[in-house]
Amino acid sequence: MDVVDLQRPELLPDALRRRLNSIESLCRNEGNSEELVKHPEVRNVVIELDNYCMQRRVLGIHYTRAIRADIEQKGLLVRKGTEIRDEFVQRFGHKFETNEVEWLQKKWSSHQVTQSDVRDAMLWFNFTLNAYGGSGSEYLLGMYGGEQIHMGIEFDTPIGKKLANIGEPLLVKCALDPQKVSTFIEHPWGKILVSSFHLCVEPEAYRIDQDGKVTESISPEDLVVESAY
Repeated sequence: MDVVDLQRPELLPDALRRRLNSIESLCRNEGNSEELVKHPEVRNVVIELDNYCMQRRVLGIHYTRAIRADIEQKGLLVRKGTEIRDEFVQRFGHKFETNEVEWLQKKWSSHQVTQSDVRDAMLWFNFTLNAYGGSGSEYLLGMYGGEQIHMGIEFDTPIGKKLANIGEPLLVKCALDPQKVSTFIEHPWGKILVSSFHLCVEPEAYRIDQDGKVTESISPEDLVVESAY
């Protein structure tokens, strides 16, 4: 099945590219994609593009610092935080002093448990590289294990430095079924594609991006693992 890269409208079929070209003048007169998609003419294009994507797959981007072979062999796994943290201690606990492991476990117990409803048994994705290098991605790429492990830990601490020496920074690009991705806006795929076209016309425009989550593991066959740096 086709995978739609929402950052690359130039790869769309000719008919859809013509639809985007028809709104070029509106793009030139608008500096914010959020405002652009409110135009009735643009909204029609958004809906058409969104319907196109819903019949295919969309490219999601997962930021992480991990052991590359783990992901290449097992894919991205949906797990509970307790499982992630228990495995971390079993696998990498020897890299930390006893008091550091105890400190981590206390921190997880006081903080992570309250976050379980937004992190347990789900995977989060972006659909552009807009967050790359900022928006918290430096923590996701810089310290091992994702927020289930390093939430609230800074780079310049002894534990932060050790977490920064495990694994490598990775961009995991996944072919996702849009029917199974939860987002927070209406017609997200069409809006992101229109925004990507907007930036082609007006590179300084403020783009639309969107987080999305899935609750099923992603198999190795549906992903490409790339170094983040």
